[in-house]
Amino acid sequence: MKILLLLSVLYVSVNALPFGDQLVPGVDNSNKWVVLCSGNKGWMNYGDQAIVYRAYHLFRSYGIPEDHIIVFHYDDIAYNSENPTPGVVINEIGGPDVYKGVPKDYTGEDVNPKNFLKVIQGDKELANQGKKVVKSGPNDHVFLYFGDHGSP
Repeated sequence: MKILLLLSVLYVSVNALPFGDQLVPGVDNSNKWVVLCSGNKGWMNYGDQAIVYRAYHLFRSYGIPEDHIIVFHYDDIAYNSENPTPGVVINEIGGPDVYKGVPKDYTGEDVNPKNFLKVIQGDKELANQGKKVVKSGPNDHVFLYFGDHGSP
């Protein structure tokens, strides 16, 4: 049920985007940025990270450039001892592995409010460290997805 709710929210969010009608292969996506963040960690929050992984592949399939998608995830479910399929994450029964190919832009303790704010502000210090940040201009569109329960 939780995954269905998250998918519904993502579907509505994507279709409400200012560039949602342009998310088709072959369209120039060089002015679009996507930041995906799962603020939760642990096996009990499997679905929160899985939805970010699926969204990553969805945006890539729409032609959003790899360097314009920034992913925050704790990266602690794929190889969790409770995962019956180590290295594989799905977000629907019988679905494909959505973990494979997802970048590790910000993982573990790097998933924090300070880094999130720096990333969306295009922090030059992070960029100089080789980390991805949003480098948008006045005519760009930025989509942010932050999934969390709101706990500290």
